[in-house]
Amino acid sequence: MRSNITNILSQNPDYWIFLRQYPIWHRVLSRHPERLKDFKEEYKVLRRKRFVDKMEDAGNMLSLMQALMEEM
Repeated sequence: MRSNITNILSQNPDYWIFLRQYPIWHRVLSRHPERLKDFKEEYKVLRRKRFVDKMEDAGNMLSLMQALMEEM
């Protein structure tokens, strides 16, 4: 893998964990470093790091709290 790609991945340790879980990305980034943007997008989708996912998680948490409050 190219050093500039390695430096970018080093900024976020979770990227390395994601690479271990999906080793196909190691091969893809080694052969096509221009696909780094695709890697980051798939990382965000699968790790639920998008803004939409965070809003959905917050909504789920609020509905859980609301259900707990109704039970009391």
